[in-house]
Order: sequence, then C-alpha cells, then structure tokens
Amino acid sequence: MPTASAPGKIILSGEHAVVYGAPALALAVDRHMRIHYRPDQLPRLSWHTRERTHVLGLDKLAGLRRRLDSHFERYLRGELPITRILQKPAELAFYAVDMARVLSGLDIRPQGSLRIDSDIPIGAGMGSSAALIAALLKLFGHFDDLDELIRQVRYCERLQHGRGSLIDAAAVCSGGLVRVEADQVTRLRLPEHGLGAGFYWLFTGTPASSTGACVDQVRRNFADSAIWDEFGEVTRALESALLSGQSLVELIRQNHRLLTRIGVVPAPLQRLTEQVEQAGGAAKVCGAGAVSGDQGGLMLLQLPEGMTPARLPLQPDWHWGELKEDRQGVRILED
Repeated sequence: MPTASAPGKIILSGEHAVVYGAPALALAVDRHMRIHYRPDQLPRLSWHTRERTHVLGLDKLAGLRRRLDSHFERYLRGELPITRILQKPAELAFYAVDMARVLSGLDIRPQGSLRIDSDIPIGAGMGSSAALIAALLKLFGHFDDLDELIRQVRYCERLQHGRGSLIDAAAVCSGGLVRVEADQVTRLRLPEHGLGAGFYWLFTGTPASSTGACVDQVRRNFADSAIWDEFGEVTRALESALLSGQSLVELIRQNHRLLTRIGVVPAPLQRLTEQVEQAGGAAKVCGAGAVSGDQGGLMLLQLPEGMTPARLPLQPDWHWGELKEDRQGVRILED
C-alpha cells in the first residue's frame, strides 16, 4: 500500500509580511501528514478520516475541480468569501488528487481508498493543508522539479487560504529551513545543533477565524502600511542570528510586537507572552493567528534553560512539544 508523508511547518518570522514581498522564514518540523492509498476496482475514490468517510465517483472529479476553480474566481472578484469556496475539507483532497493527474498529463484517474494518519494539529498554522496537498501530489503525480511541486501545492492551497504565499508549500516540500521572499525560495541550513535547546511549539486551539479570513482582514487594514518593512528587518536579523548561532530572544519579542500591532494575537496569548518574557524567554504567534476569539493556533516559545511549557499557566486544552527539524520534506515511504 503506497504511503506519502509530508512534514508540518512552523513560521519562525515573517507571517503575513511575506504576502507583501517581505521575507519569511519557516522550518519543517517532525509532525507528519501520512496518506495511505489502497487501489481497488470500484469506480470511485474514498477518503477515510477519523470522523467519517467521504466518497466521490471518478466521473465527478473533473466537475468538482471546475466548480472549485470557478468559486475561486468569484472570490477574486469579491463575490464569494474565502470560507465559502470549499463546502467540506474532503473537497480539497479530491481536488488535489485530480490536479495531480492533470498536471502530470495522466489519463487514468486513481481509484481506491485513501486513509489519513496525521499528528499535525488541524487549524494550528502548522501547515496541515499544505502537507495534505503535497502528500497527495507526490502520491499521484510526477514532479521531477521540486520548485514546480512547490508552486502546484500553493496553487491547490489557494482554495483554502486565498491570496497566500509560497511559505507553507516551500517548507513542507523542501524540508529543513527555508526563506521565501517575492516568490523566491531559498533553502538554508541550520548549524549542526539545529535551533538549540529551549525551543517549543504550543498549540492554543483552532482559531475562530480561518487563515484566509485573517489574511483578508489584515489586507484591508494594512495593505499599504510601512509595517512590512519593519517585519522584513526583523526577519533578516533573525536569519543572520539563526545561521550564526546567536540568541533569538530579542528578535522573537520584536516579531511578537509587530504581530500584535496588526491585530492577530488574541488577548490570552498576549498575556502568556508577557509571562514568558518576565521569565527571560520569548514567544510569538506562528502563522495567521486570529482576528476574533481567544484561540490563536500555534505559538513559538523560546524558554530559559531548565524551563519547559509545563511551568507556564497553560489552559487545559493547550498542548505543546519540543521543536525538532525535519530535513527531508515530502516523500514516498517504503512499503
């Protein structure tokens, strides 16, 4: 049974700003989306998740693809909100499967069952949508060029995130540390010790507002703002510090303040960040954040030596893990 695996990602600096041409840094992490495919002779494709099974006849795949493309065009014209393009999450998976066939010039539609096995939190800003699409394109398509695969993951992901950037696609496809600036992807290499000790991810719950909704609201309020230059300066300084093994604490704090200014850091996360800073560390939202509600998705924490998130006043439904790099990116696993 063929299986494709793609890592999650965490944005270290530059979320939102990357949409306006500023640089962003992202790291592929050791949380994975695995797609298992079992072919059969039935004229349909079934998609099995923990919650339910979705089934679509092979004769309906192309129609679904055309309908979603049409919905996206309506979104671009302002006739449809980003949240109305997909009627259910499984449509993104079916769309990616058919796009793999179209982009690779294949005539035969895959038939059988797909099963998802993922430890990437959904809606956390950890790249679950990009990882899903990358795994499906890798499983059902033929892409000899990594940059082309990245572009096509982004193309499919636009249905979920609207006017997004290459950052998620670049990280989950390439693995390791990547910089994206003006749609140019540069692969960087961390020192052998990686980020170093004291780095953690913290999931604070799925935001009430989608990534697309956050991007749209920030665009309405800050599209022509000079704040993106400030984001760019912080990101470049953070890249230099990363590659030379210097402290990131002050730069992460500056990044947090910029994200707070554009309104994507919920109040509970601002309070937690204050407590982390008082303890000598730094914290920031990673990804879109939220423009409503108290949950903000993923956070990056850098804590002083000997301290873990367990010592912080976390809410009961928050969970965390040590931040570890995945250097491989999307791949086909051996049977």
